[in-house]
Amino acid sequence: MRTLSIRILILLLLLVSLSYSQARTRESLRGLSGVYVYVLPVGKEIEAGGLTRSQIQKAVQKQLSDAAIPLYNEPQSAEGSANLAITIDTVKYSPGAFLYAVEVELLQEVHLARRADPEPFEAETWAAKALGITGANRMDLILEPLKARLGDFIADYLAVNPKTSTPK
Repeated sequence: MRTLSIRILILLLLLVSLSYSQARTRESLRGLSGVYVYVLPVGKEIEAGGLTRSQIQKAVQKQLSDAAIPLYNEPQSAEGSANLAITIDTVKYSPGAFLYAVEVELLQEVHLARRADPEPFEAETWAAKALGITGANRMDLILEPLKARLGDFIADYLAVNPKTSTPK
């Protein structure tokens, strides 16, 4: 009985720290007017399996545009040079199967409170990841977890930057 109580307490503490962590990273999105999207180059096996960097870029931009999140053609220094970086990596698991990792992360310029140095540097302030397995000829399936992680970003962005209705 005592062991069960300890496990439940540990689980509750983990959940509280996780939700606090998510709220803190969400706050890093407050006041952000838009983002520049950068899709890192993908491996040859991903393209051979039917998913190109261009397709990923278009899917990401469409989902963000549909959510009314402004997109920039280049990083904006007034926005902390905010980059929404998309990374997709694969590792051959077995013949015809690949493990994949999808990462959506927001990189922006920050300052350290403990230093008087006014020079900002780039840091990850928000991130979401997904792992999975897919067939060599079905790399397009990776778009689904990517869209889910983008959905997480959109939800957090809109939570701290609610859309304002414009008067008609």
